[in-house]
Amino acid sequence: MKVLSFLLLCFAGYLPAALAQHKVKLDSRASVVFPGKTQEMQGATGPITFSTLDDRQKVTGMATVIDATQFGVDSATIAANYNNSGFIELILQGLLGQYPGVEVISRKKIARGSQMGYELALQKDKPDQAVPYKNLYTQVLFAGANIYALTVLAEEGADASAEKEQFFSSLKID
Repeated sequence: MKVLSFLLLCFAGYLPAALAQHKVKLDSRASVVFPGKTQEMQGATGPITFSTLDDRQKVTGMATVIDATQFGVDSATIAANYNNSGFIELILQGLLGQYPGVEVISRKKIARGSQMGYELALQKDKPDQAVPYKNLYTQVLFAGANIYALTVLAEEGADASAEKEQFFSSLKID
């Protein structure tokens, strides 16, 4: 019994770190969960929260919210253009501009509750310093005039399937 108690005390310090979840509020309506401590950087349209999603530090998750009204677009315009093929092309061009040399592998429309959006898979044939990731996965969801974007970036050889699904499903929009 003493040995078990000793082992529990020794490993108790590791449990909270291993099970830590960091819920981040993106705005007054939405939050997302990262498995580790987050950092923030300023993007072109607002703050981007990011963190590694795996213990090998080969998979990174990023989350941001874009207020479309800053570009003169309201929720009615977003809703009216969701099925317009040019709309997804604008989103794609914005993403591709952030990641030079990345190709679109797949894209599909998605729905989560009342939010509509797109899921994109992108790939960089030869990762480099500018874009050190082989695979990039993005979910973009629309809620009113807000656009919620989650991106998972995976280094070459990293299978990000589990991290991607967990991260994408952690987004909660009220």
